[in-house]
Amino acid sequence: MEKRIPTPAPPQPAAVIRLKDALALLDGPAPVAVRWVKCDVRRQTGGDFGSLPAARLGRGNRPAVAQLRTPTAAEETEADRADVAADGQVPVPTGTKDPAHWHNATRNLVNTATGKLVKVHIYLLTHVAGRKVYL
Repeated sequence: MEKRIPTPAPPQPAAVIRLKDALALLDGPAPVAVRWVKCDVRRQTGGDFGSLPAARLGRGNRPAVAQLRTPTAAEETEADRADVAADGQVPVPTGTKDPAHWHNATRNLVNTATGKLVKVHIYLLTHVAGRKVYL
């Protein structure tokens, strides 16, 4: 009599995922489900869970930044004239502030259904793609 050896089942995805791999999933082209804990130290709120059914890392739908131009003499105010440096150069506004995501350990998640941005602290991510996140 011949003994049959059972064939192994196909590998199942792990129930957990490292934070590094979770961020790589979010950075990919396909949107994934995300869940995190909300916390705002400044306002002393939090403890609730936030979730997005389909999200990815990104910039989202932002309105185009207006073209910077030199104001005409009629549009210039006394304060603007006082800002002119000794070399005659007018300071040019940068348009946006650097969010310092790496320093603050935050990322912008884009809700792919609406295009809205949600800022999330990466250490407060609990689930990505249905898998529990661990450090």
